[in-house]
Amino acid sequence: MASINQSRPGPTAAALNPSAGGVFNWLQVTFVVVREVTRSRDLRRLMLAFLVFNAVESATWIAVLLYAYEATGAQSVGVVALAQLLPAALLAPLAATLGDDHPRERMLVGGYLLLAVTLGLTAWAMLQDWSPYAVYLAAIAAAISTSLIRPVQNALLPGLARNTHELTAANAVSGIAEAAGTLLGPLAVSFIVVVATTGAVLVATAIAITCAGLLVLHLSVSRQAPLVDAGPMKPVPARAPVPYWHRILEGFRVLARHPDASLLVTVLASRMLMIGIVDVLFVLLALELFDTGERGAALLTAALGAGGIIGGAGAFLLIGVRRIALVLAAAAILWGVALASLVQPAASGLAPLLMIVGGTGLTVMDIASRTFLQRAVRNDVLARVFGIVEGLYMAVLAAGSLLVTIVVALFGLSAAVMIFAAVLPLVVLLTWPALRSLDARTVMPARELTLLRQVPMFEALSPPVLESLAHNARWERALAGSVIIREGDPGQSYFIIESGALLASKDGRLLRRMSTPGDAFGEIALLRSIPRTASVTAETDSMLLVLDRADFIMAVTGNPVAADGVDRLAQARFEDRD
Repeated sequence: MASINQSRPGPTAAALNPSAGGVFNWLQVTFVVVREVTRSRDLRRLMLAFLVFNAVESATWIAVLLYAYEATGAQSVGVVALAQLLPAALLAPLAATLGDDHPRERMLVGGYLLLAVTLGLTAWAMLQDWSPYAVYLAAIAAAISTSLIRPVQNALLPGLARNTHELTAANAVSGIAEAAGTLLGPLAVSFIVVVATTGAVLVATAIAITCAGLLVLHLSVSRQAPLVDAGPMKPVPARAPVPYWHRILEGFRVLARHPDASLLVTVLASRMLMIGIVDVLFVLLALELFDTGERGAALLTAALGAGGIIGGAGAFLLIGVRRIALVLAAAAILWGVALASLVQPAASGLAPLLMIVGGTGLTVMDIASRTFLQRAVRNDVLARVFGIVEGLYMAVLAAGSLLVTIVVALFGLSAAVMIFAAVLPLVVLLTWPALRSLDARTVMPARELTLLRQVPMFEALSPPVLESLAHNARWERALAGSVIIREGDPGQSYFIIESGALLASKDGRLLRRMSTPGDAFGEIALLRSIPRTASVTAETDSMLLVLDRADFIMAVTGNPVAADGVDRLAQARFEDRD
């Protein structure tokens, strides 16, 4: 479907005062992850297949909506979109469970081939002029098939990656493939419908996804233990699995107890609603208002995807921004103005450009809302709040698709566009007093961020990850002569020096003296799950920023550049100790 990536904000940020360096780091991350993945035959084939899958998913979504407009009228487009979304959303948890109960490589191949069959059946029904309702049933089956592929692939990655570098790189390339697929799929539709019908689009997608299925045949999946070892853990008593709906209800209970979280989830939900709206609205605009035909609808969707990529890179600008409510408001207004401009005279030729601008605003709004949420909500409930956000996604997306049909029928297409253009700015306006109050109450860990940015291995971390580290870190004062870590002890923390001087030694032999702000130590035991390989003693009174093991591991293994840097440093220090 034509949606902008929800869960992967821009990859990196350059500094507290953003500059062109952030773009350079973003390009560096992209280059590193693609290079890392292409070295592995299995990952290379898996990622290429996933790129094809995302392009096929976007192209099929547009083609079916275009067919619905021609076959059963404009008012049916939203209903058809809803009919595809709901079954897929309800069956997605079951599909994900199948990937745990059966060999994942076989489930992935089966998912691709099932999708190819259902797409082929949809194409055949279109080309043979079967009843539109038969076409819709086939399209619903294809939509259900897509819900099997993504979760199984994500679960398969650890078995294909040979080390943590490949695993983190593969996760990053998955995000690149999703963004590229949402751009390439609509572009392919725009070219095909110039010379053929929407049925031909479905034929092309069926062939493409068959090729993707062939790519993932005979993957060499390892059955080894997880690559990232969190170290020894206390045994946890087995508990009965919590039903899916119970988890959802628990998340809503958390929101009821935390008004700040409810406020921000409302803003995020309104932004998600807009994605469902434009999926259908673009079809109506291209066919009824712009008279650009089916190709125009695909180009609008592709333009929105391009804006999403640009907006993702704009995440660089959010790190350390104190008044993020202003960023949120500006992004909502940018989107509203771009969408409202579509119904102005002579907007047809500028529509793709307007949607690139609007898509940028829409993505920045998503990133700003998530960053705001992360800053404002306590860490112990944050995971459940984000679970609610993702759980709401499909439901709100489906509601948006249906809402277009109702509003257009009541007010007409041009008026509907103006109404929808006002939604996000109106939501921000109504919540503005609360957002400003929350912004003023949110404490920015400026001191922690300043120090974290002086650690070379953290330069490539994304704004949300870096801010999460800053919020979860704690300060410790070490008096002269005190032992910070002792050789042979288990490793539980990572230390960064703000001031003072410390000495690292092994078996009484001095290894190094650390006194520069940003000097850090303790990573070897955390990354390799081994006891401390050296002792560190305070030479003078010192101030240290301390990161817990779980936070450190999650941060550095989630970014390929950071993971590569910290692992090289750990290896060099480990060899030095030997």
